[in-house]
Parts: sequence; C-alpha cells; structure tokens
Amino acid sequence: MKQTRRKRTLWIVAVLLLLVVVVAVAFTLTQGVSWRDRFPVTRAILSDEDTLTLVVNTCGGEPAIDLLRERNETVQVAVTSTRTFGGSGGIDCLDTIEVQLQAPLGARNLVDATTGDELAVEAG
Repeated sequence: MKQTRRKRTLWIVAVLLLLVVVVAVAFTLTQGVSWRDRFPVTRAILSDEDTLTLVVNTCGGEPAIDLLRERNETVQVAVTSTRTFGGSGGIDCLDTIEVQLQAPLGARNLVDATTGDELAVEAG
C-alpha cells in the first residue's frame, strides 16, 4: 500500500514537471524571450573620415553605442542591442548603427570593447 502511494506521488510529480517544461517551451516559441546586452561588432565600415557604420548580429534590436572612447592610437566601441529568441522576431538578421567620431579615424585602430578584438575597417 505504501509503495503504491509513493509510486503515484512520483508519477504526479513527473507529470507536473513535464507539464511545466511543455508550457515553458511553448511560451518561448510563440512569445519569444528577449534580452538587452552588449553584442560584438561583426563589421565596421568607414562611411566618411570621421563616421563609422557598425554592424551587429541582432534583428530590429535598436542598437545603441554603449561605449565610445577615442585615444591617440585607438578607438574603442561597444554596442548594446536587443536579441530575441523564439517568437516572431526570433530570426537574427543584421542591425547597423552610425558613429560620429570627434576626429577622423586615420591610422588609429578600431577595437571592439565587448570582445577586445581589433576590427578591420572597410572603406565605404
């Protein structure tokens, strides 16, 4: 009798846990889960001598410059954007943001502050 009750309780707990997982997955796939964070710059284009166009791997994430630090030898940038997993906006595309520098980029290196990587700058 005690074993039967214990087995029934375990089955009920297992079914409830499975139900929670199914509901969480369904919610994620239909509504999506979004988060705002720094994302690496995937491409940098020099549109003008003092204007950069930066590309991040988000889609409709309203990118914003989180850090712009200009030094004699380097320019550091960081971009914050929103990424969505699941839901109608879950397919990543590319967002761009334009950055106006205080001085021409010239021979200065462009560094992504999120990754620490030096970025190759393409001529626009």
